[in-house]
Amino acid sequence: MNPWDILALEPTSDQLAIRRAYARRLKVTNPEDDPDGFQALRQAYEQALLHARRQVPDESVAAAQTAEAPPHAVEGTSEPPTEPTPAGAPPPEPTVDEAVVRHVALCNRLGDLLSAQSPAEPAALKDALAAVLASPALTHIDVQNRTEDWLARLLLSTAPRSDVLVPVASAHFRWDAAKAHTQTPLLAAVQKRGRDLAFLAKLRGRDHAYAAAYRLLQAPPSRYSPRLRLSLPDLAKDVRGLMTLIRNDYPSLRANFDTNVLAAWEAYLAAEPVSAGLAWLLLATPLFLAAYVYLQVNLSPEDLAAAWPVGFLLIPPLLAAAGLAYRLGVRMPARWLRRRWARDAGPAVRLGWAPLSLALIPLALALPPSAGIPVTAAAATLALWWAGLFQMVYANDTSRQAVRILLANSIPLVFWLFWIGSLLPAAQVPAFAVAVAGALLATSIGAGLLTRWWYGEIEQPRRRRILAGLALAAMLTMGLLFAADTAPGLLPWAVAAVSLVQVLERVPSLALSGEAAKRRYYAIWGTGVALRIAHTTAGAVDTHDVLLIGGLVLMASVLGMIAYQLKRPQAA
Repeated sequence: MNPWDILALEPTSDQLAIRRAYARRLKVTNPEDDPDGFQALRQAYEQALLHARRQVPDESVAAAQTAEAPPHAVEGTSEPPTEPTPAGAPPPEPTVDEAVVRHVALCNRLGDLLSAQSPAEPAALKDALAAVLASPALTHIDVQNRTEDWLARLLLSTAPRSDVLVPVASAHFRWDAAKAHTQTPLLAAVQKRGRDLAFLAKLRGRDHAYAAAYRLLQAPPSRYSPRLRLSLPDLAKDVRGLMTLIRNDYPSLRANFDTNVLAAWEAYLAAEPVSAGLAWLLLATPLFLAAYVYLQVNLSPEDLAAAWPVGFLLIPPLLAAAGLAYRLGVRMPARWLRRRWARDAGPAVRLGWAPLSLALIPLALALPPSAGIPVTAAAATLALWWAGLFQMVYANDTSRQAVRILLANSIPLVFWLFWIGSLLPAAQVPAFAVAVAGALLATSIGAGLLTRWWYGEIEQPRRRRILAGLALAAMLTMGLLFAADTAPGLLPWAVAAVSLVQVLERVPSLALSGEAAKRRYYAIWGTGVALRIAHTTAGAVDTHDVLLIGGLVLMASVLGMIAYQLKRPQAA
């Protein structure tokens, strides 16, 4: 297409008119909506300028040549008198070469300020960048492209001094919008730096969950500080979480922290024997044990039976023992793996515990009772250790929230299993309970790994196919529940199928909106309350009815979640 038609301009050698026409067309040509049109406009602009320069020089260049010409340059004429420049008139537009020379000088000044031994004031840096961005030489596409590349490298190499300039440069060159579809790795790195700085701005506020941890990272830790070891909340845990988040998701922010301070914190957290919560439990354990022994010795069996359950006194010691086991069996190996190997582990190694935890459920029913309990207990312990180990290595900012949601989603299934447990063969109940508990706990502990894999490593079409397969499994489980109502031999397998589908749907259910998740949760609990009233008060349903109705409700909740997501492609 003719460049003059694109510019909506008659052919001319007036470069100023060409620039004005380009500016008018640029206002109605959005690079995001019409990238091809924007590219055609730039090419037309360059072709028109090239045509104008071939015809006659720029007005400023012609004026300069006329001023330098000797009197005899034009034969038969004398040099016309030079008219004085009116007061207040704008200076003449510089030639192309002069503009480029001035532009290079402005760029050098900005580079000198950013690389000087003593940091420059932010206002001086902004003024220097503003001068570069206002340079007339940037109207030439080759100068602009070279300036963008140079400025991007300068901003990345001089961080954090250049932090105040990143949003200004990104907004001017539209690195976050106009060029998102053809982004180079260099400009993509600048974009990532801008997002990291936005996260840093949130950390510096008072409302972020890691705001206190960020303030602690401004100075090295005090090894014997009781505020970190024995205070609530556990600030050392927050510092560890923030450092893990920076290492995995915001690596460029390490330039904004003192290297020696970060190294001191890493050494401190690696040597920390216990967390604040575990420290309190260890201190309180002797008191609870002494109270338990005192009651056991001084009260008769009748008094113990009439009193409140003294076994609750053993809960803090058991939690303390579990905490120590977690510290020695998970945290320390995770730290070793982080240094040695696990940072490069593939999905099969990082997530291998997930299929193992699912296999526990049918395994508990297939094995004879004598071998079921030890085998499922050992396999469940391995799955929990495996999940906790790699969750520590790949922990992220959303893992704690996902753990809470997944644990809450497990409650309806757990209540249903307790309710219909009397229908299962008594010899298989212990192993089956261990298997289901192991699967639920493993997927909760490894929630961060599962959510990152499901939403970050699986493409949307594949997720939709998996959800469709899960819907088919839920419908087959419904049929198995109906069959088990008349064939008692199928009953344990129907319960196992319901448990498997419920475990499989836990991570995809995280994509439900808050309102949809509440409605689903309330519907399940409402049905459970109605069943409980009908079972205990009215006697209208028996345990077999609870098995069938409760299982169908759980499967219906899975189908509803899948239907909700398949209607919303961005969530599936």
